[in-house]
Amino acid sequence: MKGMRVWLAAIITLVVAALMIPAGAVGAPKSSLVVVSGMWSPPNNFSPINTDSSYGYYVVRFIFQGMMEARLENNQMRFSPALATRWEASADRQTFRFTIHPRATWHDGRPVTAEDVEFTVMTISDPKTETNRGAEIATIAGLTAGGKRVADQQLGFRILGPKSFEVRTKVPVDPQMFFERFGGNVYILPKHVLGSVPPDQLARHPFFQNPTVGNGPFKFVQYKTDQFVELVVNENYHNGAPKVRRVFVRIIPPTTMLAQLERQDLDLSAGFGIGEILIEDWDRVKEMPHVRPVTIRAPGYQFMVFNFSRPYLEDKRVRRAMAHAINRPLIVNQLLKGAGEIAEGPIPPANPYFNAAVKPWAYDTARARALLQEAGWDFNRTIILRVPTGNILRERTGDIIRENLVAVGIKVEIQKSDFPTHLAALTGKNYDIGLIGWAGPTDPDVSSQFRTGGQYNFGHHSIARMDQLLDEGVRLSDPARRKTIYNQFQELFADELPYVVLYYPNGRTVIAKRMSGVNYDIFGLFDYLTYNWVAGPQ
Repeated sequence: MKGMRVWLAAIITLVVAALMIPAGAVGAPKSSLVVVSGMWSPPNNFSPINTDSSYGYYVVRFIFQGMMEARLENNQMRFSPALATRWEASADRQTFRFTIHPRATWHDGRPVTAEDVEFTVMTISDPKTETNRGAEIATIAGLTAGGKRVADQQLGFRILGPKSFEVRTKVPVDPQMFFERFGGNVYILPKHVLGSVPPDQLARHPFFQNPTVGNGPFKFVQYKTDQFVELVVNENYHNGAPKVRRVFVRIIPPTTMLAQLERQDLDLSAGFGIGEILIEDWDRVKEMPHVRPVTIRAPGYQFMVFNFSRPYLEDKRVRRAMAHAINRPLIVNQLLKGAGEIAEGPIPPANPYFNAAVKPWAYDTARARALLQEAGWDFNRTIILRVPTGNILRERTGDIIRENLVAVGIKVEIQKSDFPTHLAALTGKNYDIGLIGWAGPTDPDVSSQFRTGGQYNFGHHSIARMDQLLDEGVRLSDPARRKTIYNQFQELFADELPYVVLYYPNGRTVIAKRMSGVNYDIFGLFDYLTYNWVAGPQ
């Protein structure tokens, strides 16, 4: 997803910890064995099944893995081994078998087994577990649309051997969808560490602040709150130990990222939505001889969500009025300097399921005022626009939206907070309208955001026809038929407007030229999962 989180008062030379360079040796030669990345905001925790945002999962993906890695190449999903060495779908597209790597182990030396996978599925699907991975397993037989177990129904999971298992879905599904969602987005938990923890206590377990037993290519060392995360190589990683021996992920305000790049104290910015280069700094970055600037057509978007629990926002004429009132051409052309596109809906143009026939609501202040009059809007009411700090572009967007809404007669007060506080406000319905971002899988199933009761349904809306389309899209296994359903969903979304999707930004990030083997994954974040980085002296 996803804006995402005081800041370091001074630059910390994190390579010091690995190389024993004296503290404060800014600009000291870097080792080819140490890499420093930067992201804007801190993670709330390091739970593989419930960290709060892309900030958390950025770190989680170093430490924990699922069965496979997924990448979108030329509009086709490509899968590569992570914990699994083999995977296959049955002819009826309803049974999926996986074989775990024979040398896959936890960081404490215990083997990763099919029982760990079963434990993970059982934990996520337990009604008492706090998790945001429910949507990733919801197609499994015996589970609800939210990924929770149903009493008296058999779970579609069977252990075949210590390192093999099969999963059966409720109905035939698109194998690409299943492999991406279950295979790529379900990170496996260690049963021998967490198996005795009651599900309703799991979210507060200290393990998720100090995840010392993972299964991925890097081990957790420490987290200095609001400063940095330190990771060290897993020498016994089953797919081959990474060439880079130590990674530091710094929490860096956007305004200081340029200076750290210039001083060569930073090798990477974390990427789309969580650690990019400010648009006003982009020209200077492109002139730096020691970095490679990268721009992508990002797989996500920024949006404004409506709180449907507020009766005065239930009338879609009010929501349409706000959509007309927001000057999205100004945001894209001036704030983004053209490095993005005006948005239509929650499936972006980079996605093969994008419906190009759906057009955004035009900027039209006269129409906005007329719709407010028709809806009987109380022009004396003041509404709260919540904006998370950390993403400067989003903060500036909030200022523009406030001015736009005031211009058509809507009184608006902005409330800003750090990202965890912002998420709590959206989840707890403590807002009127709010800004946030999203980056999700390539598969078009957006049930977690837009279905009634969805994990990320921050608008708390319930639209029966939308639920029907989303349910049908998941049940279909043929991509062409799914495309028809998701075209209809995008048309309905444009009509109902549970969100105003503001823009699809281009991702802007950098890689030090001393590094190679660093790629983007489907989320627009750097793909650390090939782990074949090579870094030479500067």
